[in-house]
Amino acid sequence: MLTRLYIHNFRTFVNFEVRFDGMRLLMGPNGAGKTALMEVLDRLRQLICESARIHYTFPMAERSAGLAGTEAEMRFELDMEDASGGLYTYGLEIEVDRQRGLPRVGREWLHHNGMPLFAAERGEAQLYRDNHSAGPAFPMDWSLSGVGFLMRSPDNRRLSAFKEQLNRLHFIRIQPGAMSDESRAEASRPDTRLGNFADWYRHLSLAMPERLHRLTEDLRARLPGLLGLRFREAGDGKLLFADFEAEAGDQVSLRFGVLSEGQKALIGLYTVLRALPGGEGAVLCIDEPENFLALPEIQPWLDQLSEVVEDEECQVLLISHHPRLLNFLAAEQGLWLERPGGSGPTRVRPIGVNTGQRQLAMDELIERGWIHGAG
Repeated sequence: MLTRLYIHNFRTFVNFEVRFDGMRLLMGPNGAGKTALMEVLDRLRQLICESARIHYTFPMAERSAGLAGTEAEMRFELDMEDASGGLYTYGLEIEVDRQRGLPRVGREWLHHNGMPLFAAERGEAQLYRDNHSAGPAFPMDWSLSGVGFLMRSPDNRRLSAFKEQLNRLHFIRIQPGAMSDESRAEASRPDTRLGNFADWYRHLSLAMPERLHRLTEDLRARLPGLLGLRFREAGDGKLLFADFEAEAGDQVSLRFGVLSEGQKALIGLYTVLRALPGGEGAVLCIDEPENFLALPEIQPWLDQLSEVVEDEECQVLLISHHPRLLNFLAAEQGLWLERPGGSGPTRVRPIGVNTGQRQLAMDELIERGWIHGAG
């Protein structure tokens, strides 16, 4: 489970720290940094787990111009609990290669319960064994994460477990118009927009058939007439179709791509909920799931999401303006992000309500602008 994130000199974040627990509802005005916070988590995952290069994940253009020194390094820290209650602390400092004008890894480190597993500075890396004794030292590529570069071995199981747990973080900002119905290969994980939905669903149909059975039951209860999803052969690939029961009792098959945005969004959201949680360490970062859906359509999904969190199947960070979530989650699990004056660095506070306003619902307080961060 994620417990803390620190960001310095990236976009609107300067000396910014936020703490998490099982579920957090992120709120605040547009431009406050809610989506960017989730993007930081996903970019750290890409850097460490997918060997993405530093100039792709954290380009110089995204430093906090005007808010921090233009020559200052970017800095990120991430705390994450493992299944046994131990604490991983990952740190990354990104400096500027003045000769090439590109970002590079200046320092990188990984600790477990305060003891080192990896340390690197200016291109020289030191690996530590699981018992924290010094292992091999080696030069590293300044454009890559050294933690991400290392392969699993009998001496670094804890480092490998950290990467595996971090790779169970998913950032979802669904865009129904981008969801493809053509598959030419399997995809083991969805992309942020669910653009590779057909490839991902194809993988799930083979890897998790029991979960897709439960998914089909969910969808039949939420989409009138839906019988299920299935693939048809189409040349070198497969096409995803949705089967519906017509009024006369006949069956109608529609290509997934011709469904409405609301239908595709609902299918995508229920697939996320059924396929991604489960087991230790799953983290779902979901940006405004209610987009494209009416309130009665998103309500059952939100209720089911709450059940998943209560059953400790996953941790959830959620950006939402849904009244039910505002009223039932904001007071205890809400975080308010804002930028002083509308242009200062992002700051975060727990939600607070003045004593004289407690008789009003949270969504009404927000609508009236009477909500504030608790000091």
